[in-house]
Amino acid sequence: MHLPLLAYGLMASLCTLVSSTALTYKLAPNEKACFYAWVDQAGSKMAFYFAVQSGGSFDVDYSVTGPHNKMIHEGSKERQGDFVFTANEVGEYKCCFNNEMSTFAEKIVDFEIAVR
Repeated sequence: MHLPLLAYGLMASLCTLVSSTALTYKLAPNEKACFYAWVDQAGSKMAFYFAVQSGGSFDVDYSVTGPHNKMIHEGSKERQGDFVFTANEVGEYKCCFNNEMSTFAEKIVDFEIAVR
């Protein structure tokens, strides 16, 4: 009797719209690499996490910008970061890693970008 109701509840909980990308990237010396996420609803939560796994001093410069190049977060020589913020505008958000300070050390960076 309760099985259809339970199945419906389970299906509804799985249908939550979450878009997420988890990657590992090899950042070359003097390279700046950017990754993009689209937010289609103002007020969505956006999460950005990264950790430098190897290379040099295990540090990297980073930035997160919103539509119209509005700066949201930035930092330099960070080993890791974990941020959640409200995306107040619909549009493209850009997450960049910058290794331009290094002339010879590549960096391996694990990161995840999620829109909820």
